[in-house]
Amino acid sequence: MYITTPEQLESFCNDLGQPEMLAVDTEFVREKTYFHRLGLIQVGAPGHFGAIDPIAIKDLSPILDKVKDPSILKVFHAGKQDLEILYNLTGEAVRPVFDTQVAASLLGWGGQISFAKIVKRVTGKTIHKTETYSDWCRRPLSQSQIDYAVDDVRFLVPVYQHLVKALEKMGRLDWLDEEFEPLMDPNVFMPADPRRQFMRIKNFRTLKPRNLAVLCELAAWREDEARRRDCLAKFIVRDEPLLEMARKTPKDAKGLELIRGVNGKEIKNSSKKILKAIQRGLEMPEDEIPEIPESNSYTTRRGVEELLAAYVQVRSEDLKIEPHILADRKQIHDFVKRHELKESLEGHPMLTGWRHGLIGAELHELLIGRAGLTINDEGRVVLVRNGNGSGEG
Repeated sequence: MYITTPEQLESFCNDLGQPEMLAVDTEFVREKTYFHRLGLIQVGAPGHFGAIDPIAIKDLSPILDKVKDPSILKVFHAGKQDLEILYNLTGEAVRPVFDTQVAASLLGWGGQISFAKIVKRVTGKTIHKTETYSDWCRRPLSQSQIDYAVDDVRFLVPVYQHLVKALEKMGRLDWLDEEFEPLMDPNVFMPADPRRQFMRIKNFRTLKPRNLAVLCELAAWREDEARRRDCLAKFIVRDEPLLEMARKTPKDAKGLELIRGVNGKEIKNSSKKILKAIQRGLEMPEDEIPEIPESNSYTTRRGVEELLAAYVQVRSEDLKIEPHILADRKQIHDFVKRHELKESLEGHPMLTGWRHGLIGAELHELLIGRAGLTINDEGRVVLVRNGNGSGEG
């Protein structure tokens, strides 16, 4: 069902009633804009599926009320961007949620499995991704586009039902709470702090403190402009010339023109704002100059991370789950780093939730020397705890 009028939307939402779960998807375009340009919102529950046109319908509150309802589970696939769009529409994080890509990863189906592959595996049906690169904001939409969009939520229902049963059978259903919590954290979807955007610019660490203050102001100006114009920041001034401005701190428009890579039209339109940003950086009080955050370049002792990663690989095969789902290299690095620097490991992802019992406690034993790895008579790598000679795989 293609919903293009307020009356149709009201009727559709009434037909939905108060379902236990609501399949949700969105279609959008964001190649050249700061914000998502929303083209469709697809929603559905068993027996009722529709694609809502947010361009034709200005008041989306009937369906957004359903999305915000904490008694209704919202089901997505790879839903982070969908959730960001809904956060911007509603002003609050959607909860509770279920992400089929995350759920499938806990079954060992792969960390980034596509929806088409899950549908094929669960239902045996093939979804033809013929409209993946459609311009969803151009009207009119074809029937093919509408069918494609509605199918995404239509198939979410049986996929969700299958994944829940499979996870329950494997005793992994309670793992989901921990995995879904970040998707319901409003801080994840809040706008980026303009004054922290300088840290995304390559080589910002090469600047002296005063020049870093200038870069902080320039990057904040660019971020604010990108939001105001609804365009990508790089379309205003790219990173390299912005960094060069911070180094050379030009005093006038002619100085800006000498920096390679700055668009002449941008200088003409924005030179006063750019020069003011540079001046703010030059006049920033010493105690307000941003501190360069600690680099992640710490090198752990040779072979330690590799040993732990090898055991993660062994356990992942036993559990039939992707190694990076169990413990990725970034988590392993941080785990070892904290130990070597004698920092507290309390609250570390490896020692909380479901990972603690399956892998974290054993990695900790390896790290502190209470256990080692050996090859048993069957040729399998197993964990051997010091003092008892027992091997566990």
